[in-house]
Amino acid sequence: MDWVEIRDMLGLSITPDQLRKQAVGYLEYDNYINGFEGVATTILSISDLHVPFQLPYELLKDYRGVDILQINGDVVDCQALSRFSKQYRISPIEEMIQGRQYLIDLIEYIHPKKVVCNYGNHDRRFANYFAKNLDTDILELMPDTSLELIFVDGFKHYDKRSKSKVWYEPLVNIFEDVDIQYVDDWKCKIGKTWFVHPLAYRQAILATAEKAKDYLQDTDRDGFDCVTMAHTHMIGDSKRGYVRLLEQGAFANVDKMNYMDGKLTKPQKEGFAIICQDKYGNLIENKTKIVSLN
Repeated sequence: MDWVEIRDMLGLSITPDQLRKQAVGYLEYDNYINGFEGVATTILSISDLHVPFQLPYELLKDYRGVDILQINGDVVDCQALSRFSKQYRISPIEEMIQGRQYLIDLIEYIHPKKVVCNYGNHDRRFANYFAKNLDTDILELMPDTSLELIFVDGFKHYDKRSKSKVWYEPLVNIFEDVDIQYVDDWKCKIGKTWFVHPLAYRQAILATAEKAKDYLQDTDRDGFDCVTMAHTHMIGDSKRGYVRLLEQGAFANVDKMNYMDGKLTKPQKEGFAIICQDKYGNLIENKTKIVSLN
């Protein structure tokens, strides 16, 4: 029916144009309160950036202005602190400076309402290196991850060659209109979705995600309906019972990361996750997806 027919059917004494404007207003108000088509919160989750191997953030152009940008660990590679053999070295401070600037550019580009970040195993290399090489008394002066310095504390670069000091402001102080939250854990929960970056690893697709689901079912008394898995550099999307399992791939140029070269493991995959939730934090199945980039 057109608006004239709708007005006459309802027996209203207003013009068709007035009725149309009122209907549009009610629809916009309902979407504001309850979310568009039931979606109250859209989360863009990226993981395994492994700076300096990160992908261009312009690949995320379709998701600018999302509600939450979730960073699921392994922001920097900590290449120099790795146990893997290396033909060249990038210093931890160089990675931190580059990773911090990349995050600033990424947040400005996406411009979410909120940023939530947890750490990954590569971020923990920072503390592991100190634990092996420093006295325990000195360890009390050091953070567990480089992300603590990038997000919360800030840091100074003591450049011994130029005899200069450069201060790098923490991200929580840089953005006035974006809520920045660093979670000092390998996992974080938004609504009823867990974002996890564990140490555990199984080669089969979704095997690590399923192990995480089993662990969380033993520890999370409030319940959840989705597990979004970083760390594996694989792409996967399935359901176990009432829980959706997602493996989100890596937001890094995996061709340049040759840690598993010659070990006959499954090829690494590039990608990210889009999580949609209703106003109660429940997963909206048909709008949640993994985006594969290769």
